[in-house]
Amino acid sequence: MERPIVDTHPQKVRVADVAPADDHREDDGWMNMAVQWVITRARGGAEKTVFGITTFPPGGRHDIHRHPNAEEVEYLVEGTGIARVGDTDVRMEPGDVVVARIGEAHGFWNTSDSERAVLIWCYGGAASLEEAGYIYEPD
Repeated sequence: MERPIVDTHPQKVRVADVAPADDHREDDGWMNMAVQWVITRARGGAEKTVFGITTFPPGGRHDIHRHPNAEEVEYLVEGTGIARVGDTDVRMEPGDVVVARIGEAHGFWNTSDSERAVLIWCYGGAASLEEAGYIYEPD
């Protein structure tokens, strides 16, 4: 039996259709960055995962924070930067991946003066920021 091939599905999201969030505040550690919440419980129907893309212009950063209910994997696809993992700063270039365990401090800084950095990331164990929890701990 052949299955139909469809163009749309409630569990399919086109990244270009996801506008960056406009409610992240600098005083909560979201410094000059564009965050696309691509797959969540609300968009795509995930049950235990969030998938996102963050674009950091030169000097942009996500300050140190923790998620008490989720781990986070971060994959740098473009640019360079520094990822905080626990109490260590890790130099990142395209192709590098880090994981912040549940409750572990982490963050990212684009260290370039002229190039953007693009980070693909996902939470495991939660399907929204609210479920993951967010504790801001500036350095």
